[in-house]
Amino acid sequence: MRKAERRFRTCLILAVLGILLAGGTAPVRADPDLPGLPWDDPPPELWFPVGETIDYSIQWGVFKVGEATATAAWTNQNGRRLLTLTVEGESNGIVDKLYPVNLFLQTVLDPVPFLPLTFEKRTREGRHRYHELTTFDHENLKGYWKSFLKDKEKHFDIEPDTRDLMGLMYWIRKEPVGEDETRHYNVMTDEKMYEMVLESGRDDKVKLKHYGKVKCIKMEPKGKFNGMFVRKGRMWVWVSDDERYTITRAVASVPVASIKIMLDRVRGPGDDFWIRDYKK
Repeated sequence: MRKAERRFRTCLILAVLGILLAGGTAPVRADPDLPGLPWDDPPPELWFPVGETIDYSIQWGVFKVGEATATAAWTNQNGRRLLTLTVEGESNGIVDKLYPVNLFLQTVLDPVPFLPLTFEKRTREGRHRYHELTTFDHENLKGYWKSFLKDKEKHFDIEPDTRDLMGLMYWIRKEPVGEDETRHYNVMTDEKMYEMVLESGRDDKVKLKHYGKVKCIKMEPKGKFNGMFVRKGRMWVWVSDDERYTITRAVASVPVASIKIMLDRVRGPGDDFWIRDYKK
């Protein structure tokens, strides 16, 4: 159970960076009755702007130890319009010399039901490297996981409306969680199914370097695996209380460290506070 807990916490932190999925090399079936919409059709309207790019800084205590960028973009695969949610990040400074971290996470989704088709993970954590691909078969409620570096495969059952952590963070933005509300989601990570319990608190304000004080709602995501809560370490997430409804701050408290993720800049389409009022 301890190994499953550690891997869940790691994936949760990485997902929150994007906010806080396999990508361009994975072929997607071109049958018109299957994923996506024809590329030449008008793109569907979503609750967040496609083309949005959000930059985050990562701190360990008072030290800045890394940067990450979350991007939402359309992709044309075999003539079908699909959505990619991508997080890329890397360590810097002294941490990069002691324990270098590079990550690439990408989910490809069908934008109509907003369900994942594939999730790719390519990361380096110190001496450990991972390159994994998960494919989702929602019709038959099956998931297929493959490790390219270890040459291992695994099939597992999924639940209806199963999402990955990255896609879930964007899905939550569709129907904002209110104050003192609790929601439950089915989430896949590391070829296992978890129940995500999201508990929100009251309004709070987050001070951001380039935006000043931003009104937010503080939340605590919790994971349940085999009916038991993943209890080692806790995480809190602050989501902006506006139409964009994006993660502005995340704090992960684990036994050996406290990691803080702060929004640095929002880029891309739009003319709201995040684009218009950015101060260099």
